[in-house]
Amino acid sequence: MITEERKSIVSAGSIDEYLTLCQNTIWPSLRASSGRVLCMLNGMIGKPRSHMLQMTAYQDLESWQTAQGAWSIERDSLLEKESVRILRSVSSRPKDTIPPEDRRPVYGYRRFLISPSDLSEFVTCSEEGIWPRIEKMGASILGMWTPMASTSPLEVVLLTGYNGPSHWEETRFDNRTNEVDGDVDELWSREEALRERRTQLTQETWVEMMKSTDF
Repeated sequence: MITEERKSIVSAGSIDEYLTLCQNTIWPSLRASSGRVLCMLNGMIGKPRSHMLQMTAYQDLESWQTAQGAWSIERDSLLEKESVRILRSVSSRPKDTIPPEDRRPVYGYRRFLISPSDLSEFVTCSEEGIWPRIEKMGASILGMWTPMASTSPLEVVLLTGYNGPSHWEETRFDNRTNEVDGDVDELWSREEALRERRTQLTQETWVEMMKSTDF
């Protein structure tokens, strides 16, 4: 399984037209080539609304190459700039099928730089240390990926869904309070050591808040 990360900067005033083109023309063609659109997001905090991010999963490189024909239609008048790269999943997300209840209106698009040799431990710290607690608090992990190309340092991409910016703030580790139920409090405690270790493994990290076009 591979995932295409497509970043598109849409011309001013063309966002709705671009979305309509994707939904009515491009996405049906992608599905015909076994493409599965995981999300379409646009800038909210950190980038303007005209900055679009689409994540699309494919079975293999052959199906991805076949699907590229869907993007060959005339779009120049709608776009200012576009970039694409291929990612591979490194975690138990994304799920094979993402149910509606896992969707969220806002997503944190976070990038980390780590040593390639630390990837396995980094994923373990995330899956076993951080994700259980924030999912208990209502967040939804969409997926975690790295680029197909091997680089040093290695970039890790994480997409996490929230009910809104305030929900994202509530799940931050430094916002821990004593006013949580027992299960969440236990998860806070279990998380602490693994979170600290992931921080040690991280060379750089930054995050943008993006809005789902599904809501």
